[in-house]
Amino acid sequence: MIGITVTVDADHLDNIEAVGAALRLRGMRVDQVLGAIGIISGAVGEEECAVLESVPGVQSVETENIVQIPPPDENPQ
Repeated sequence: MIGITVTVDADHLDNIEAVGAALRLRGMRVDQVLGAIGIISGAVGEEECAVLESVPGVQSVETENIVQIPPPDENPQ
């Protein structure tokens, strides 16, 4: 599973819980619903990620970026 952040469009902010429920039905594990800012965060399988963009009320779906920092004793170059 990959971490994702879903932005809900302005027309659906009042029904953000319904958007979250629709995302769950399409395979998303919803971890947080931040109604004040229109964000739903969670995780989904890579194959289901594209399907989430077609859910009514979804403005965008962004995948989590993973940054790996080398250990302190390793030469980063």
